[in-house]
Amino acid sequence: MRQIIKRVILLAAALMIVAMPAVAEEGAVNRMPVQGQQSGKNECLLASRNCANEVDSIQQKIDRIKGEISRGSAVYSNDELRKLNMKLNEAVKSMEELTAGG
Repeated sequence: MRQIIKRVILLAAALMIVAMPAVAEEGAVNRMPVQGQQSGKNECLLASRNCANEVDSIQQKIDRIKGEISRGSAVYSNDELRKLNMKLNEAVKSMEELTAGG
């Protein structure tokens, strides 16, 4: 009887461990703006908020920033566009340093 209880407890613990990433992913997706979404600001690029699941290469980051900048003043204020341009310049500079080997 004790072995059965131990096995059930171990099985339950294993199921919880396996299910946690799926539950965490589901919660994060509901808060994150959908890529390509035409309304709303990308807070991850703008203010480094809601970035839990966003890991991009430098080239992907550059492309995302360019996409957000292209949305223009309909979505972002002039100050926010200036910040996005600064982030774009930083990302391009990082890319150049990596590709130049310096």
